[in-house]
Amino acid sequence: MRLVRRCLESEVIRVNAKVATNNPIIKFIKSIPPVVWITLVLISVFSMSSDRYLQFSNFSNMLVQSVPLMLVAFAQTLIVLTQGTDLSLGAQVSFVTVIWIYLTKAGVPIYISAIVAVLMSMCVGAVNGLIVSKGKIPPFIATLGMQNILNSISLLLTAGASIYIFNPLFHNVTQAKIVGLPLTVWIAALMFLITWVVLYKTKLGAQVFGLGGNQEALTLAGINLIKPSIKIYAFAGLLTGVSGLITTCRLESGQPVVGAGWEFEAVAATLLGGTSLREGKGGIGGTVFGVLLITILKNGLNVSGVPSLYQNAIIGMIILMSIVIDALARRAKS
Repeated sequence: MRLVRRCLESEVIRVNAKVATNNPIIKFIKSIPPVVWITLVLISVFSMSSDRYLQFSNFSNMLVQSVPLMLVAFAQTLIVLTQGTDLSLGAQVSFVTVIWIYLTKAGVPIYISAIVAVLMSMCVGAVNGLIVSKGKIPPFIATLGMQNILNSISLLLTAGASIYIFNPLFHNVTQAKIVGLPLTVWIAALMFLITWVVLYKTKLGAQVFGLGGNQEALTLAGINLIKPSIKIYAFAGLLTGVSGLITTCRLESGQPVVGAGWEFEAVAATLLGGTSLREGKGGIGGTVFGVLLITILKNGLNVSGVPSLYQNAIIGMIILMSIVIDALARRAKS
């Protein structure tokens, strides 16, 4: 009788588990990435610590604050999907802000100088891609060298100080709204759409996942890995260039070190969003939530009155934790 009872109990448990697995609500809950739950928890915690946190103006401000890092994180996600890491992205942002203001002050029309700044950022990305693919140099080393070059140029052009110029365009870009949302948020949405199309609907996107998943298969298929790498890094330069333009409009100046450290926050956002450093798996959808999580954390710490010194330490811990979690997840799968 005991044996029969145990068999019946195990069968009931199995049936209940199967029903639970087939439940659409449970399926939906399981499909939600962990970063979304963490973001909701942070919002709940910070809303209890400050009455101002849940105000619409605060959330609108967080969206605006997240845009420049969001674009850089999209760029970093593309590079990480190819099993690389671009350490020059933050320096590219600073470089674009400096080049735009520097050329405008020199008499170049502001729209022309903006286009030139973005094109230069794309060229920087293309050079990174060429060095990595043609020179067979690890992305970490190649882009670290480019970071130092860009930082030196930015500091040289500005003598180590911010450079300013007055133009109503800056104010118009940052203050304009469409359907109640800031223009910069719409720009980020447009760049997300473009990146999504490139990643999932083009041959280049397939090559991105191929570079991250199985480069040998691409080589055997007769695909030249140099051209895709150059295109991917150049497109990352486009995203970073647009981020630099928006940053310039916000600050109304060119600042040689404004992007310092952004590349690491972009890596953290990418990993928190579910993209793996070594498997070529993931996407920009999760990166959006990774950036929002970091922005919400920063904003919540500010609203709660936490000193900036401690904020940097907390953000650094999150970066380390995201890398460790990614490594543990890969080890568990293997």
